Amino acid sequence: SACCVVGRRMAQMVSQQGQPTQHLGSLGVALRFMSEDSRSTVQSQLVVDTLDLSHKFEAAGLSRQAAEELSLHVTELIVLTKVRMEEAFVAKAFLEKVGMEQDARIMLFRAETQKAQDIATANMNKDLEAQRAQADKTRTEVRHEIDKLTTSQRLDWNLEKGRMRDDLQVLRDKTTELEIKVDRDINELKSNVEKAKNDTYKSVLAILGTFSAIGLAVSRIISG
Repeated sequence: SACCVVGRRMAQMVSQQGQPTQHLGSLGVALRFMSEDSRSTVQSQLVVDTLDLSHKFEAAGLSRQAAEELSLHVTELIVLTKVRMEEAFVAKAFLEKVGMEQDARIMLFRAETQKAQDIATANMNKDLEAQRAQADKTRTEVRHEIDKLTTSQRLDWNLEKGRMRDDLQVLRDKTTELEIKVDRDINELKSNVEKAKNDTYKSVLAILGTFSAIGLAVSRIISG
């Protein structure tokens, strides 16, 4: 199209700064022979209309050649400035495109992050459930072991109580037997003491009787 042709010619003009007047002059000539529609399209894409600028310079009192040269120099300056501005700054459309691309990347990053978080949360919940199940199993096993230990200790304690009861009964029987033996010995001793006492009384009485008989005999002898 005409816009593309003019754009390529302007780019060639800027890249070949040694001949700006020739290229801009060719551009002015090309604009003279274009149709109205093509000329309006091209002029809407150009920075400045060189023909209109040249005509204004001629109307201001300059000669045609001076007006064309001045308009070409002004156009060259404007085009170079535009190129430098385009190199230094970003076009709005390009900026919007970059912004949309960044938004798309951010949305993709958010989606991937959310997916990763969901996966991590699911794995964490799974691990928690496994740990909870393991904890419940361990708690059940510990409770079972405690019950077994309690039952064993209760059985041992009952056995120990039975053994202690038997030992106590044996000790009580021995004590009772010992008390009976002591009582029997005491009674036997009392009997022996009573017997000895009676024997003593008998001996004393016998001795007294003997002494009485001897005294009676002696008294008879003395009296006779």
